[in-house]
Amino acid sequence: MGSPYAEQLRRKAARLAAALARFPHLALPTARPILGSARTEAYRHRLKLPIGHRGGRAVAGLYSPATHEVLNTPDCGVLAPGLRAALPPLLDWLGGRTAVHSIDLRISAATQELQLVLAVHGDLDGGARAGRAVMAAVPGLTSVAISQADPVGKRVMGSAPRPLAGKADLVEVVESTTYRLFPGAFFQVDPGQAAVLHDVVRSAAEGAETVLDLYAGVGAYALALAPGRKRVVAVEEVPSAVAAARAAAPPNVEVVQARVEDYQPDTRFDLVILNPARRGSDPGALARAATLATRMVYVSCGPETLARDLDVLAAHGQRVRALQPIDLFPQTHEVETVAVLERGPALESWAVPGGRSTGPWRGRPSGAIGKATEVVALVVGDTGAGGSLPGGRFERLESVATHSLVRLYVNGSPVRALSALASRGHAVAGRDFPTRRFFAEKAGLVRDFVHVSSAGDVRAPLHGDLELALEALRAHPVSSAPSKRRRNRR
Repeated sequence: MGSPYAEQLRRKAARLAAALARFPHLALPTARPILGSARTEAYRHRLKLPIGHRGGRAVAGLYSPATHEVLNTPDCGVLAPGLRAALPPLLDWLGGRTAVHSIDLRISAATQELQLVLAVHGDLDGGARAGRAVMAAVPGLTSVAISQADPVGKRVMGSAPRPLAGKADLVEVVESTTYRLFPGAFFQVDPGQAAVLHDVVRSAAEGAETVLDLYAGVGAYALALAPGRKRVVAVEEVPSAVAAARAAAPPNVEVVQARVEDYQPDTRFDLVILNPARRGSDPGALARAATLATRMVYVSCGPETLARDLDVLAAHGQRVRALQPIDLFPQTHEVETVAVLERGPALESWAVPGGRSTGPWRGRPSGAIGKATEVVALVVGDTGAGGSLPGGRFERLESVATHSLVRLYVNGSPVRALSALASRGHAVAGRDFPTRRFFAEKAGLVRDFVHVSSAGDVRAPLHGDLELALEALRAHPVSSAPSKRRRNRR
């Protein structure tokens, strides 16, 4: 916060450009000018904050990086006025209720009603009676739910929210579309700027009679696009989001509860919309989705995972035609992007010094095409400076978040050399089962970190997804390292 808004927009556009530049072989179009927000303060209609308890008083704010203590900072300038007004009486009511770990408070821009989810360790004293009491204490609060707090306190929000008192849902309206938001459901925090996003998606969907909306949530795009379409199918795995979408769906919208990775449609569509979480999508799901329509719209809230996923889609014949960044979160570095894609030739290889290179999304490692002579890999643990291996030798290039970036010089198949490293306790990142989830969540790594940097005279720069993974790990070198090497983190 504090930078002039024009400078904020410049930085957001630069972040997107930097992520896309990691994949020069995609020959992407230049992104359109970023669409700024009409409001740069008092725009956020939802807050999620941990609760601290000191001397019988409750405080809300962010965690201190040094002590993990909750800093009392509830009066944030980006919060909608109704949220800011609700916090003092809510914190007064929470005083002494030490079982409450965090709050998730939302206000409807359409009705100004409030919805509260309390993440609780164990049970909330008083149960439904307590729910009615907090509704009486906080003006405008009409829906109260509780969820189970994270037992170890790593996650701010709780799991499995369930209604406690008042209404089961909150009504929100974007343009002419009405949504029902159950406790904990994801929805854009600024309904006004969400309308700008919906208009961009609607324009990209022009002429499509059948639409498949993947990672549909409460049906943000499925419901907005429903008028005038022959058929819209929304796929979502979270039960509460599915219930919300079904409650508001017109007859031409079918809501399917399933993981996108498992969904197998029985027909093709005119348009596929992808709206995954910040971590992006799964390469297998992207490969299937690429075959289901001639056009796609990818709505992303993470430039780095967007760039990676556009690379996957290009390998399966979906090529980017337009990129529209949008600012949904003023005063932060976050940027939303809508990518419009059309069916075209699959990108299988491209020119590099001495020959051609390929990507990792069609069953082989990324890098130089030919007989591998040098391979770059990230392996788990500290390998030491280097040494001999069956079929070659290796040198450590860098220590990254307690792991080792190595270059292998191989005489035959690199599989033999990598297997030898694995037998010494240095499995390839992304392949090693106990740490696979860690690398996916912290570094966006969704495949084995193996790259053929040389095949004879062919020299291939490190592939973009691996560059981004290293960048993410270097940014948090200590906190990002797995704390227990042998623990199964799946």
